[in-house]
Formats: sequence, structure tokens, C-alpha cells
Amino acid sequence: MRDRGLDVADIYRDIYIEAGDKARRLASKYGYLPYMVQRYIYMLGYDGAVKLLEAFEKPLNPVVRVNTLLIDSEKLKSRLESLGFRLEEIPWARDAFRVVSKPEYPTIGSTHEYLKGYYYVHRDASALAPVLLLLQDYKGDVLDACAAPGGKATFASQLVYPHGIVYANDISLPRLRPLIGHYARMKLSNNVVTWADARILPKVWTRRFSRVILDVPCSSEGTIMNDPSRKTKTTLKDLSILVKREIELLDAGLEMLSPGGILAYITCSIAPEENEYVVSRVLESRDDADVIEPPLKLFDWSYGFTSFHKLVFDERVRNCVRIWPHVHGMFGFTFCLLTKTRS
Repeated sequence: MRDRGLDVADIYRDIYIEAGDKARRLASKYGYLPYMVQRYIYMLGYDGAVKLLEAFEKPLNPVVRVNTLLIDSEKLKSRLESLGFRLEEIPWARDAFRVVSKPEYPTIGSTHEYLKGYYYVHRDASALAPVLLLLQDYKGDVLDACAAPGGKATFASQLVYPHGIVYANDISLPRLRPLIGHYARMKLSNNVVTWADARILPKVWTRRFSRVILDVPCSSEGTIMNDPSRKTKTTLKDLSILVKREIELLDAGLEMLSPGGILAYITCSIAPEENEYVVSRVLESRDDADVIEPPLKLFDWSYGFTSFHKLVFDERVRNCVRIWPHVHGMFGFTFCLLTKTRS
């Protein structure tokens, strides 16, 4: 793996933002750190920033992803609706439904059908998109480098079954426990679970993969509607530390990729610092990586920024996918497909 010589202080200088009066007033009204709102104004303009802030005030309904290895989608839908749930199909994600209304009891995560492993409950549909695109027409092995608590890993296991194995790794032992529980509950046997910092995997594994899922630990800024604490949790200094780790993780993920393979770099964040900036920094340091356009358009998503505030990014990051709460009705979510051009 490359010696990147990353310095948090340098990253902080790159990403530093001074909030103006308009941003401070909006931040006070909605309860945010001012720099975050200034960023929204830079990205979306004032009116767009207000629409985003309003969207963050409306919690999203969960999504049921059917385990089609155990039950047919229509049969599960009928069983859940008989319990009082109302489900709405997600047009671009087969075998997935948004829970648009629910009974007083049971909860969507305590039904008999859930305990039998017939479905996984996602907080939102956005997480389905990068996995669907990464594993389009693919049936081989997959590395999920930051896999817990298991939404993408269990989905990948379903998609590559029975030909492929998902190697589900995570640094957090407490978070690995629910991942293992989901695999057992859903009766998915095509997996290997490992416990390690994904940044050391290239040094301790000789194995390389044609598909890598890299859903990095991030600020989770795109999930504010379901976790309002994110409005004030991440200072610019905190963000700089996260960005440093994200760059290191993406670099390591590319090292785990076979030539010609594809990696999905994913965050549940709308921050350019955690997305286009990270990808650009890694592309600058490597001559064996490229950004690729998604193989199909699942829905009318937005594209990556090639510049932001005082930063200019690699032009290739335009192929990154952005999902906006106020435009797409989902979590704020960003992902990018990268390929390794040679060994």
C-alpha cells in the first residue's frame, strides 16, 4: 500500500469553511453547526439549502428487503400486510418495499417473519443502489471491507448465491455480533466473517477480489432526519480526522482489488470532503485507478461535484452518484465506482 504521508492539519486547511451571516442564521434556526449550513449553500444555493434543511426535519420510513432465498416477495408482502403493515414497491429495487404505515404492534423488526429471516430491515433504500450496481450480472466472491452491521453484506450474499462467497470484515467486534446474527437469522451460509482494521488487509491477506464494497465509517451527515444528533456531532477538526481515515481506507480497498475489478466507495454523507475530495486525493496518488460510470441508471440521481468552495477535484469524480433527501426522498448518500487498471 502507498505511503500517503497524510496530515490531518493539511486536510483541515484544505476543507476549512468560514460561515457567513445567512448560514449562521439558518444554523441557529435548524440547530446545526454553522459550517455545515454554509456548505449546503455553496453546494445548492440558499433556496436549495433551505429545502435540504426542511427535508432533514422529516424522518424516513424503513425499507424491507426480501430474502428471496427463503420466501417469495409477494408472499411476504401479503403476510406483512395481513399484520397491518402497508408496503410500497421500490420501482428500481426488485424485492424491496418501503414501509409506508405500520400497526401499533408488532414492530417491523419483531414479526415472526423477521425472526425467521425472511427479510432485512434497512433504514432507507439508498444503501441498495451501490450493491445492485456493483454486483450487476456478477456471481463471484466479494469483499465487504467495513461490513457491520450487515445490510450490504447480507444483500451481497443473496445476489452472488450460490456461486460466490462474501468475505465480511469489520474493525468493531461489537458491531460484528449483529452481522453474524443476521447471517444466521437469514440462513445465509456463503460468507466468511473476519475482524480487522480494513487498512491492514493488504498487508495480511494475499487474496485479491474482483468486487469490493467499501462503506466507510463517516460523519453520517446524510442521515440527520433519523439521527438529529448529527447536526452538531462533527466539527471541522473531527471531519478532518474522518477524511484522513477515509483516504487510507479507499487506498487499502484499491490494494485489495484485482486488476479489472470494481470497488464501490460509499458514504451516508453529502459532504464533498468525505466523497469527491477523498476520491480525488486517492486518484492523485495512484496511476492504477480510475472512476467508472455506473452500468445502468436505476433512477434520476445527481452527479458528483468537480469543484466545491476553494477546492477543485479530479474531473472523473463527476461519475460519482449523489442522492439528496430533498430531491430523491432518501438519505443523503454518495457513492463512487472505481476500477483498478493494472496490478
